Amino acid sequence: MNHKLILSCSLVALLTVFGSVSAQEPATPAEDPPTEDSFGGLVDDDVDVSGIEQILRGEEEVLEGRIFNYDPAGRRDPFRSLLEGFEESEEGPAKARPPGLAGMKVEELRVEGIIQTPSGILAFVLGRDNVSYIIRPGTKLYNGEVSEIQLKKVVFRQKVNDPNRLKQYEDVVREITD
Repeated sequence: MNHKLILSCSLVALLTVFGSVSAQEPATPAEDPPTEDSFGGLVDDDVDVSGIEQILRGEEEVLEGRIFNYDPAGRRDPFRSLLEGFEESEEGPAKARPPGLAGMKVEELRVEGIIQTPSGILAFVLGRDNVSYIIRPGTKLYNGEVSEIQLKKVVFRQKVNDPNRLKQYEDVVREITD
């Protein structure tokens, strides 16, 4: 909204409440009794309008956001996102993660090799700490798990924090790097 429009509407409302103020010299009460204006209200030339300027300055400061402060008083602030606190900030302090694979994210792993054994297919991955790990289907990670391992690729099931999605996970495919 236009600030000038709001301020002018406020001024009109205040003048309507206090009656219209003329620019003439104030009359003494003994000389002229108050008369009616065109709106049916009494016109009194001795109306103190000094408070109007202070009210308008206060409204102007509120509209510019200089003095308004929301106090939730124990309630949720309706102007803050409901997702605040759930997403991880890259620049903020890092959360303490568990050591090893349980503290690794899917995007921090690099598939180095895949071998087939009598007990199933295993994969070798390089973590963010430059340590090699052996993973198998079902291995838990910080933001997902290993879904399946094929001869040329590993499929990870990564958790997605998006309330608008039907599936709360996303399949991420990583192939062997050369």
